[in-house]
Amino acid sequence: MDNKLSSQMEDYLEVIYQLCQEDGVARVKDIATRLAVTNSSVVGAIKNLKLQNLVHQERYGYIRLTNRGQELAAVVLHRHEILSNFLEKILGLDPETASSDACKIEHAVSQETVQRLRAVAEFIERETHEDLEWRKEFHHFLQKMEKADQDGHYTGKT
Repeated sequence: MDNKLSSQMEDYLEVIYQLCQEDGVARVKDIATRLAVTNSSVVGAIKNLKLQNLVHQERYGYIRLTNRGQELAAVVLHRHEILSNFLEKILGLDPETASSDACKIEHAVSQETVQRLRAVAEFIERETHEDLEWRKEFHHFLQKMEKADQDGHYTGKT
């Protein structure tokens, strides 16, 4: 991302983007609810985002993303979706865990890493053949690893 934002500011942009997609606008209370933060935290974040020309807000009113804010939010959301998809479809995590973990990971990895994970996911989805049954084999492998971990015998080999 060209404009380096903190992970918190990226989260705010992402939520504002989603709320605007759903409701046309974002409100402080709705942002606070989505992010499980206080209204005053949202107000502080909005001030920061306004200084960077990423949002505009009517006085005590609706919040909308600027064009630049929309572009940055779309990048963050796209990264989140790629990671969440990889965690859910490839690693087999439940959707809630995949989304939660993707939110944490998206701020810590390079764009190159995200693109490689996307490529791996697409390769597996498009190029593997059903007769390989990789999902079944991977699930079996995970079960063996988990059992070894529980028994205290995991050495990295199964």
